[in-house]
Amino acid sequence: MSATATKVQIPAQVADRLLELLATDDGFRELFARDRHAALVQVGLAPELVKVSPLDCMVVERLAGKDEIAAARDELVAYLTAGGNHNNPHVLEAGRMSAVLRQR
Repeated sequence: MSATATKVQIPAQVADRLLELLATDDGFRELFARDRHAALVQVGLAPELVKVSPLDCMVVERLAGKDEIAAARDELVAYLTAGGNHNNPHVLEAGRMSAVLRQR
């Protein structure tokens, strides 16, 4: 894991756990919507990395549904762990996931 300036590289195992919980756990989804920093620490991102980033790429106005996240999980892991992905509109936004993933 590395942090440069305000960008955090999300390890694949953290992205996979994040998506697993976003696709299955209502309590975690509520935590993510309320406090994405705490949610990412809960799924394994080092707290010191979370502190160095505002995680603006993780801001979601309306989180995509559990079924939508589950259906695109492999693509989402690849997207979240790819270099440079943090400059695009976030892929977990309801109604925008397919469009963002097609742009890859």
